[in-house]
Amino acid sequence: MKTSTWSTISLLMVFCFLITGSANAQQLNDYSFKGSSGPLENAIRTNVQFNGYTNYWHNDYKEWIRYGNLFKMSIPNVGNNISQSKIDIAEDMQVPGLSVQEGFLSGLFSGAYLTIETPALKELEESISSGNVLVFTDPASEAGKKLMEKYVPDSLLKKQLKSYQYGSVDFKEVNAFYLENGAKKIFVVSSTDSSLLKKVKELLESTKKILAEYDLHKGMFGAETLLKSVTCVQGHPLELIGKGMNEGNTWFVFSGYMDFWMKDELAGWMSKANLPVVADVGFSPIYGCKDYKGLQVQDMITKQSWIDYAHDKNGYVFRPVYDAESDPYHYDGYIATEGNKKQIDNENVPFISNTGSFEGDLIPSMVLFIKKGEKLTRDLMWGAIMDRREVAILSQGKMMGPSLYRNALQMLLLDRIYLEDYFGDKIDIQAGIEDYNLSVTISNTYSHAVSGNLNIQLPPEVKADEPIVSALNLPANSSKTIVIKIRPLASGMNTTNPIVAGFKWSDKQKMTMAILDMPPAISVHRLLYGHAPAVKYPVSIHNFSSSVPFPVQVQVFAKEKPGKAVFTANQNNTATLGKYQDMLFDLKLAAGDYWVKVSALGVETTSQLGVGKAEGAARAYAVDLNSDGVNEFRLENDSVQVTLLSTGARVIEYIVKSRKDNLLFKLWPEKSIDDRRPFRDRGYYPYGGFEDFLGQGSMETHKVYDATLIQDKGDFVQVKMVADYFGNRLEKTFTLYGNFPLLEIRFALTFKNPEANVIGPQPILELGAVHGTEDVFTVPTVDGLEQYRMKPERYYGHLFTLKEGWNAGYDEKEDITFVGAYPVNQPHFLHMWMNHPSNGDAHYYYTEFQPWVPITQKSTMYFSYYIWGAGGPWENGVKELRKRNLISER
Repeated sequence: MKTSTWSTISLLMVFCFLITGSANAQQLNDYSFKGSSGPLENAIRTNVQFNGYTNYWHNDYKEWIRYGNLFKMSIPNVGNNISQSKIDIAEDMQVPGLSVQEGFLSGLFSGAYLTIETPALKELEESISSGNVLVFTDPASEAGKKLMEKYVPDSLLKKQLKSYQYGSVDFKEVNAFYLENGAKKIFVVSSTDSSLLKKVKELLESTKKILAEYDLHKGMFGAETLLKSVTCVQGHPLELIGKGMNEGNTWFVFSGYMDFWMKDELAGWMSKANLPVVADVGFSPIYGCKDYKGLQVQDMITKQSWIDYAHDKNGYVFRPVYDAESDPYHYDGYIATEGNKKQIDNENVPFISNTGSFEGDLIPSMVLFIKKGEKLTRDLMWGAIMDRREVAILSQGKMMGPSLYRNALQMLLLDRIYLEDYFGDKIDIQAGIEDYNLSVTISNTYSHAVSGNLNIQLPPEVKADEPIVSALNLPANSSKTIVIKIRPLASGMNTTNPIVAGFKWSDKQKMTMAILDMPPAISVHRLLYGHAPAVKYPVSIHNFSSSVPFPVQVQVFAKEKPGKAVFTANQNNTATLGKYQDMLFDLKLAAGDYWVKVSALGVETTSQLGVGKAEGAARAYAVDLNSDGVNEFRLENDSVQVTLLSTGARVIEYIVKSRKDNLLFKLWPEKSIDDRRPFRDRGYYPYGGFEDFLGQGSMETHKVYDATLIQDKGDFVQVKMVADYFGNRLEKTFTLYGNFPLLEIRFALTFKNPEANVIGPQPILELGAVHGTEDVFTVPTVDGLEQYRMKPERYYGHLFTLKEGWNAGYDEKEDITFVGAYPVNQPHFLHMWMNHPSNGDAHYYYTEFQPWVPITQKSTMYFSYYIWGAGGPWENGVKELRKRNLISER
């Protein structure tokens, strides 16, 4: 009986447990995820406006946006700002109160019309029977009343805007509108003020005459890209041109820092793209020069030097409107800003207005007036500027320039439709390239369908792998994206390939441009050193072909006997189309001087290699010198003691033991005196040592690298440091060789952010106890050896095109030398900077020598830098590097 009872109880317990578990499982199944809606749906918006006087009269319309209470931002109220701009334009044209129905000018100028002024009702009715009529009328007249009865003004707009102009005693309404009857139109200008009617009539006639005599050429002056600079900004010049063309621009003048270095390259791109576009370069304040050879922008210390340079090169030089120091000199024109409108409008002086960079949204532009039917050329562009046939277009439609041309554009902007049609603005075309896919998106913002043809222009170095769809039909307010597979040929590697996309509809065409920017098919260290019996030789291959796998061959030739390879190695690379793969070869070689040839995919590249004997003894160890928990690394031998910082992967000390001197300026571990300055991390920070410019401030500055001691003793010692910058990988390998003072820094960059397009490795030199005029620096330029010294009174800089890949410094008092060596044909140029304590970021005397090296993507890019420091003259250091095959020649 007990057994049966306990059995029953046990069964009940098991049953209850199963029921409970089942219930719990069912309850969990009843739960579901209900994600929140997007941020825009939860944003709280408040309209805010001001119409009045602060230190000037203005109207301000904004929208305050809150999200989660603590997030707050302000954006312009687009609709109100557009409406206000029309009121401002009317005031600028001295017709306050003018309101123009959009399409008024477009419709009026599209055909013949009869003009009648203050007609009687009968005269008006007789006139409209024969065709379109432009009538100027008083709303109090019989005809005027009849016409105004049919006009429906926006009665709420005035209450909504509350513009300060509405309170003026001079504000009198002038309404320009049109009435339709089938194909016939009556264009009405109505006002109680006859003088204003006369003014509007003159504006209409002048605008029509301007359009009959001139073509409008919109362009961007002073666009900035910094393609050749270590400072990072968004956008390649060709991408900027593409964006500009989509907005109707047909000319571009670039003026970013060092943009003038791309003058010939830009001309080549534009020739290859075969576009009806003019592109030029300059550097403020000089533009339009036939070339920019010899321009040293960091050593033009007088205003006359700029003037003389520009005029010697058949160029132009401009000045700020307000600059008392410029008054004694003769300039060709003004550099204008919005605050100079009064002078630009009224003084008979040519002017330019700068567009700026992508960061500023490329808002300002200029419109040039070129004789009807003439093909735009560089000469015609400059002719229009110097003849003041120009108008500057600023933010929100503000304009400045001669009233003849300015008023015409203002009338057309009030009309809107004429300009949209003229510049094809209702069709938007965007192009971009990802991997080997060209994506073109065409948007039709018309209220009707549009049919047309897509046109893709590929340079000879690029081919399409499939037919390109030509005919397109775009419904009203729709977009269509076409993706085309393209790929470069061998000739399209190691270059920028301009890709043009265009859409032609009716009698119009809109174009844009994208770039297929390719690395070398084979990337290697162009200058390298190692010890026998084996040298590690990295190679990166970008596969532009359909072959997978494919062979890669490395051959080594004695420098003096290049006929027969002394070493050959072969490997297969498995990178697929459009991808890259890194490889490592062990070159088994005796000591000597060599050329290394790498062949793959029908392409080959050659680099320079020095191999030394495996002798001498060096050691390396980790040490925390400033007790911050981050290790530094010491590399030393009988000649030098080198200290590496993991922060920034920099050489902070290079001490020549025979002279007990660190050749490098060093602030670390001290902090800069302005360390607490707001946003200090965004400026250059002077740790000192051997470091890099990778942006300015450099993205490397405060980054702590992952450091590994690879070899701590032997005939060489080595430390590797690696950092990831949000998908951009930078690796530096520091090697100290034998018992001599040769320090090697190998760079390997695998980057994806295109704005990081130049790296500037730089020793920051302070030879001897102090940096002074006793330090002489020697550079082997294509024009011969040049020597420079610091100037105690100011900073200055120079750019050099090198004949050989080295530069040297020598302290004449303390008899100590620095020599840096690198591949001569890899940098854009060598940049020298003699710093002065007046520098806003670095308040010290020192010298920098930076090879500005372009960064390639879609592959691993390699670069090497060699330091030799010793007692004695600089010639000895160059001789020692030459003995090791580390001096490259152009």
